[in-house]
Amino acid sequence: MDAVALYEEALALGAGQSGHYNRNIRVETADGPAVVRMRNGHAEVMDLTLWPEPEVLAAIADHVPSAPRLLHAGTDPDFQIHAFVRGRRVDTLGPAESRLPHAVLTGVEGLFRDLLRVPESALPRVPPDWPGDGDTPGFADRLAALVQMIRYRGDEETQALYGALGVPKDPCALLRERFRGLTARRFGLLHADIHRQNMILTDDGRVAFLDWELALWGDPVYDLADHLHKTAYRADEAGEVVAGWERSASQECRRGWSSDLDHYLAFEAVKSAVVDTVRWGRGIARAGDAGERARLAGELAAKLAAARPHWEAGDRPLPEPREIEEAVARAGV
Repeated sequence: MDAVALYEEALALGAGQSGHYNRNIRVETADGPAVVRMRNGHAEVMDLTLWPEPEVLAAIADHVPSAPRLLHAGTDPDFQIHAFVRGRRVDTLGPAESRLPHAVLTGVEGLFRDLLRVPESALPRVPPDWPGDGDTPGFADRLAALVQMIRYRGDEETQALYGALGVPKDPCALLRERFRGLTARRFGLLHADIHRQNMILTDDGRVAFLDWELALWGDPVYDLADHLHKTAYRADEAGEVVAGWERSASQECRRGWSSDLDHYLAFEAVKSAVVDTVRWGRGIARAGDAGERARLAGELAAKLAAARPHWEAGDRPLPEPREIEEAVARAGV
């Protein structure tokens, strides 16, 4: 396999599936299809990162069979080649909150089980200042610090939009108080980005899990909360996923998990409101028709409403979708 030639072919094709951080382009090789994965230029950092993705994939190859197989990792230029997974992306099986095949729920349970059995010794080293095993308050504080950084980052237009929509200057002030009381739990490997677009229901009925660039060493309860927030399950399916996680996690990973799950779900609502004020605001500004603007503004209004109970909002009323559209226009994002 001539990896550089495949990379250049992918560049020439220029299409593919694009996430926030990476672009994936299918190419053909003598051994069948493969995926060239390359970084999106100048993507804003919206998540914690710990290790280069190729290092994670190499480390878990013998432990997590549902992860993609890494065929090549280049540094100059920076790209990867993954084995192609035949199947359907789970988000194409139906809209958010639609019922999913039971194989997806079973696959998620299996992933959680495999993740928590990966020994720390098999993984790349964590930075010296990373929270130590069991330091759940320290881990959660890293999450809160990221949201604070996102809130303060950006130009005057972005800050004006935050102010107009009532996003507080310290969105995680209340959450930090809750995080101090998190139960100490054994850390494990986290995928930290399991959602419908990162799952493929394969042709033989298994589930493959993509996009490992956000993998972390930390509190397993956070991985569950992040997954529930991003996947938009029906209530009964969410209950099955939670029960599957509980079966998969050791007693050391489950201590005090139920109440702490609520704190992480609250964090996800706050983070979504902070991050998506920027993303949805830009989408509203770019929308070509009134209907699209109204839809996006309605979605952002719902995100702000979900976050409101978890941050200090005072008596300020929630913005209506029409007010969000007007605020975006005034801010000029």
